[in-house]
Amino acid sequence: MVRIRSEGETLQADLYGELPAKRAVVLVHGQGWDADGWRDVAPRFVARGIPALALNLRGHDGSSGTRVAMMTLVDGTWRMEEHPPAQPWSPIVDVAAATATLREQGATEVALVGASLGGHAVLGSSSGADVECVVSISAPVIATPDEPVRRITARKLFVCANEDHAMPHVLRAFEVARDPKTLFAFGGKEHARGMFTAPYGDEAIDAVVGFVARGL
Repeated sequence: MVRIRSEGETLQADLYGELPAKRAVVLVHGQGWDADGWRDVAPRFVARGIPALALNLRGHDGSSGTRVAMMTLVDGTWRMEEHPPAQPWSPIVDVAAATATLREQGATEVALVGASLGGHAVLGSSSGADVECVVSISAPVIATPDEPVRRITARKLFVCANEDHAMPHVLRAFEVARDPKTLFAFGGKEHARGMFTAPYGDEAIDAVVGFVARGL
C-alpha cells in the first residue's frame, strides 16, 4: 500500500512490482469501482518490467476526501460542475500527485492509463512534459472540448468497444489529438473494465500493456 498526499487528502494506492524503476504506470479507475479493479491487469505490466501504481481517487476505498462523478471545462480548466469555480477537478489533481510520487521514486518515464472517469482524468493530466504516454479506455464518456486533448504531446492510445455509448466521443478525441496516436476499437458494447473480461479482453489488455511497454 502506498499513501499519496493530494491537496491535503491522503490517497491510497496499490503498488504492483518494485520501485525504483525507469518506467512506471499509474492506473486510474472509473466512477463505480476502485483500484482493486486493476488487480488482474496490473501484473501484466509487471511481467513486462513496468511497476504499476493502481490509484484510489479521493473518496474511494480508503482514500480520504469526497468522490466525484463527471466533469466539464470551465475557463480552460477541467472541473466538476458542483465544485466552487476556483477549484480544479480533483481526479486530475490526484493523478498529478501519483505521477509526482513515481518521479520521486526515480521513474523518468511515467505512463498514465485510465478507464471511463479515469480516462478523463488521465487525458486532463497529460499535457505536461512529465508524462511519456497516455491510454484512455472508454473515454471521453461525454462530449468534451477539443483543446485539452490537442495539448497532449505524449504518445496516445484510445481503446473502446465500437458499440459503447462513449465511442462517438472517443472518435472525436482521436480525431483532434495530435500525432503520435493510435486507436483500437473492439466489437462489443462493454465499457471500461467490462472490456477486460469480454471475449476480446486479452487482446485489449495486451494492446494497452504493449503500448505502455513501447511494444507498438
